[in-house]
Amino acid sequence: MLALAFTLLFSFFLNTEIELNYYYFGNSDLVGVGNIENGKKSGEWRVYSKINPDHSNQSTFEAVDPETFKRLFNQELPVYIIYFSEDLPNGIFQENYPTGSIKTLATLENGKLDGDFKEFFENGEKKYSGQYEDGKKVEEWQEYFESGQIKSTIAYKDGLANGSALYYYPDGNLEFKLSYSKGEIDGLYEAYFTDGDLKEKGMFKNGFPEGEWISINSDRKTKLKGNYLGGIRSGEWQEIFEILPGYSRQGNYHNGLKEGDWLVIDEKGNHVQTENYLEGKLASVIEVQNADQLKNQQILKKGNGQRIIFDDQGFVLAKGKVLKGENNGNWSYYFPNSNRLASSGKLLGTKRVGVWKFYNFQGEVIDEIEYKEKPQSGHDLNGVGTPNYYRLNPATNHDALGSAYEKFYPFNQYRIGN
Repeated sequence: MLALAFTLLFSFFLNTEIELNYYYFGNSDLVGVGNIENGKKSGEWRVYSKINPDHSNQSTFEAVDPETFKRLFNQELPVYIIYFSEDLPNGIFQENYPTGSIKTLATLENGKLDGDFKEFFENGEKKYSGQYEDGKKVEEWQEYFESGQIKSTIAYKDGLANGSALYYYPDGNLEFKLSYSKGEIDGLYEAYFTDGDLKEKGMFKNGFPEGEWISINSDRKTKLKGNYLGGIRSGEWQEIFEILPGYSRQGNYHNGLKEGDWLVIDEKGNHVQTENYLEGKLASVIEVQNADQLKNQQILKKGNGQRIIFDDQGFVLAKGKVLKGENNGNWSYYFPNSNRLASSGKLLGTKRVGVWKFYNFQGEVIDEIEYKEKPQSGHDLNGVGTPNYYRLNPATNHDALGSAYEKFYPFNQYRIGN
């Protein structure tokens, strides 16, 4: 009798063993393996990747033959581990790197991120950390360098950046600080060099630069100084003269564009040339300091021609081609107080492009450098050559991760047979 009872009990446990189900998880490169109760996903589901992925964009959630899964898919390590209840993700969500280390840990409630969220580098160091509430970011979020040093700290409310935001260099020094209001940059903005010196300072209003701004270059000279009105440069501005170190220009902006006469000032404070702009384009240049040496002091007309810049002794410092109001062509630079060539090459706007040659005082080539255009980067909002109208997209500054909710939301739509 006892043997019969044991046999029946053992048979019961065998019959109630969970039967695994296999379904594509959004595309043919992922298969989810788990339990289905009453036609809905339930409990732990593990999602595996294909050994040789198709990279197909076609959506599919169809059932998969177990033999196909065993033959074509990695089975040792799941890409995702998701807990379901009534076909919705509920509980721990885990994403893994191919090496097996954890990439993401989060919790979901009824398909929405809720509670702690953490993302890790492949070496195990923390990358992001923060809190979700009903699918929205809340409280303080932090981003980290791979070294473990904090990269940024941003306050959130109802899914939007709201409050102070601090960004750091890899060595821990503050790179810049600002504040958000309902996802828009609003209030004081300050940026710093790595040694802590001020690099840039200004105000934002509803996501736009507003009022007085100042920007400092690496030589700790004023790079830009002026006022914004609704994100547009307006009124009197002072800027560096990009193609000659130590020189600057002063003039006015109208509707975000240079307009009228701009004074070119040398490193001693002397007014050396007057530029005239029409709707942001250089139209003409008049030599002031050395006008008596020229037959015609108007050295540039209608935005075209050769521009020459003299020093206070009358020697040529630089000369080159201007086309349609922009530097565009070969330029030559000379040693001070001499007619000896120091460097030559092509300028495109304010940037060196192509091969530039550099000479010693005896005229011998001592170096050749090829310059390539570099993509703009960093947080220098008002650098010379950048647009005069700014509207920062707060989404790019919240954190590099973006919305994890959007990342995992497709799992909410995984319905059997759809």
